[in-house]
Amino acid sequence: MRFHKLSVRAKIHINGIVQGVGFRPFVYRVAKGLSLKGYVLNLGDAGVEIVVEGKKTRIKSLLNELKENPPSISRIEQLDTEWLPKQNSFDDFSIIKSSAKKTGNAEPVIPPDISICDTCVEELFDPQSRWYLYPFISCAACGPRYSTITDLPYDRPHTTMVDFPLCNTCNTGYTDPLDRRYHAQTTACEECGPTYQLFNDRGNNIAKENAVKSAAELIESGSIVAVQGISGTHLATAVRNSRPINRLRLLKMREQRPFAIMARNKSIVESAFNPSENELDDLLSWRRPIVLVRKRESQNALNIIPRDSLDSIAPGLDTVGVMLPYAPSHHLLFHYMDEPAIVLTSANPTGIPMYIDPKKMRKDLSGIADYFLVHDRRIWQRADDSVIKYVTNENSVFIRRSRGYVPEPIPISYPGDGLNLVATGPEEKATASILKATSIYPTQYIGDTDQLENIQFLRDAYQHLMSLIGVEKLDGIACDLHPEFLSTDLARRISQEKDIPLVQVQHHHAHLASILVDNKLTTDTSIICITADGYGYGPNGEAWGGEVLVGNGRHFSKFGGLTPQLYVGGDLSAKYAARPFMGIVGGSLSREELFGYVRDVEVAADICMNEESFEQMLIALDKNINTIESSSTGRVLDAAAFALGVCFQNSYDGECPMKLEAVAVPTKLSIEPHIVSPNGSPQLDTEHLLLRLLEMKEQGEKRSHLAMAVQQAVGRGLARIAAQAADNHGIRQVGFSGGVALNRIITRAIIAELNRHGLEPLLQDSIPPGDGGISVGQVAVAASRLTR
Repeated sequence: MRFHKLSVRAKIHINGIVQGVGFRPFVYRVAKGLSLKGYVLNLGDAGVEIVVEGKKTRIKSLLNELKENPPSISRIEQLDTEWLPKQNSFDDFSIIKSSAKKTGNAEPVIPPDISICDTCVEELFDPQSRWYLYPFISCAACGPRYSTITDLPYDRPHTTMVDFPLCNTCNTGYTDPLDRRYHAQTTACEECGPTYQLFNDRGNNIAKENAVKSAAELIESGSIVAVQGISGTHLATAVRNSRPINRLRLLKMREQRPFAIMARNKSIVESAFNPSENELDDLLSWRRPIVLVRKRESQNALNIIPRDSLDSIAPGLDTVGVMLPYAPSHHLLFHYMDEPAIVLTSANPTGIPMYIDPKKMRKDLSGIADYFLVHDRRIWQRADDSVIKYVTNENSVFIRRSRGYVPEPIPISYPGDGLNLVATGPEEKATASILKATSIYPTQYIGDTDQLENIQFLRDAYQHLMSLIGVEKLDGIACDLHPEFLSTDLARRISQEKDIPLVQVQHHHAHLASILVDNKLTTDTSIICITADGYGYGPNGEAWGGEVLVGNGRHFSKFGGLTPQLYVGGDLSAKYAARPFMGIVGGSLSREELFGYVRDVEVAADICMNEESFEQMLIALDKNINTIESSSTGRVLDAAAFALGVCFQNSYDGECPMKLEAVAVPTKLSIEPHIVSPNGSPQLDTEHLLLRLLEMKEQGEKRSHLAMAVQQAVGRGLARIAAQAADNHGIRQVGFSGGVALNRIITRAIIAELNRHGLEPLLQDSIPPGDGGISVGQVAVAASRLTR
């Protein structure tokens, strides 16, 4: 009788990353070890249900194991336990067929793609293993997830692996609860699974047996090979010879834009580069992002990757984007070659989605790739590699949040709940985001949406995610304030089609709101926010880009920022650095002095500026012809880079500021920010800043010291205006967002200045501070405004 009273039933619901990560086999083993009876199953909302009977003390031990020692890649967001009377309805503990039912009390968490685990790597190179040298090896703890999922619950029929029925041997492991591959939905072997093929540029299959080995040999010989991977396609070539890298640049028309590389292993990264411990931790994590690490100048490092190759990989920069192998095929490529690393860059052109269809890839890349290594496993959701940069020793920020992180949700707290919303993002570096109740789901990185093909990709991406998380009806849709963006037009059309509210969100207000979400603040919390980038459409059509805002998720106002300057040529002023330089300092220098600076940096050919065009620009500035007035921080950094002879045009977005950051070295040299207050609004006087920079250059100060001083001055100046705003409004928290928040020099200067004023800096680590985080901010603003 006493024993019966101690025996109970518990119904446990768990939400989080608990499907596709070996969670059910883990529960099975623990429950069996505790002599408990019952079952575990996957639910249609990406959760797991456990019903168990036995002694209450043992069930509590099970609960403790779930909380303290779950599978390493899993993450429990919510665990609810309901205690019930024992019913004696189970003879054993088992894993039962998944259910389509949803609990409705938690938002689903869908697993991202997971890099190959160490155990699978061992099996990959074990001659006794069934998966010896098989390029699609995976288990319950690793392998593709989001890129293959077509529906929930996460079971093989709901993935693209449905195309590959398991052989008898694989099925034995798949159905054995004690096997590493029990219900591993992407498991397969060379007898029943996907395969690689290698084609030349004429479409001939040239490797009947070992396509990966042949591809590796071609890469090492200097060929350019398109490699289809887990969630997209890369172009690969060798790194120890700069010639194929330069050829790749020429063919892709990427004169200066840096390439990413994949290093063979951790040892190569440590020897060839100068990574911090935190950077190494990220590189080695199961998410396997690209991490920007500093170049190492020692001879030993240059013996691994020669200087001319490094200069070709990342021209004019002090960092290189590095990643480690995350797919079995990557490990095999290195197994079959001696290269310490390979260039591995996205194959798609800017504005076009990543290639996932081998036929389209071979057609579009004809004349660029020499060979094509393709497989027959369908990619359901394409995703670029994620990219991370450390802006302080401890603080990393996303340049791009995609593979390995998406579609994990980000929690939001706003005055209400239950809303279902979509935001279509900005025009450049876009993502879309979905709000379901109290979770925001950003899509994978979409890229620039000024082309219809990428707009369709954006729509497909968020619609698929909506389907997975169970959003059937929208309560509203958010977009940018800019009237001419294709993403704005898309939102307008959907608003009309579905008869739902349209919420247009000013670009920098969205940055502010993303800070609130990332720092787990409610959207009705008011903060000061420094928003610094290249361009954002202002409330009245102004060209913003260097603002200090006061606001929350619902409202905002501009307190101050950079002095607006006049630039000639609209979009051309964002490409050619001489234009913002002339716009900022032209009013204070004589014609001869101004043209002297342009001539002295010897860039007439680069900026297409002879004396005649120079005169035309002066007239345009004087008469306000084809000009734009802008407070852009990006243009100020362009002008500084031009003034110091660092960079003269942005052949890719942010090139001049990135190269300015790269040449800077620590110095005691300082430029004092000059704050002016026209019309009572404090502004950092950028004309004074650039004139002082030129003066110090004339005095013979080192370029590297001046580059550091001018960037620090921008950071300190913006932070001082933010401190004034904080004092005026009685607010102690100050955020920093926008593309310039990727600049480590400016970020550190802002943090130091805010700390000096006793203020709390708010940075971002879960949401990109650049335009990749705009959709999160848009959906947060929309939630605040639509909440009654």
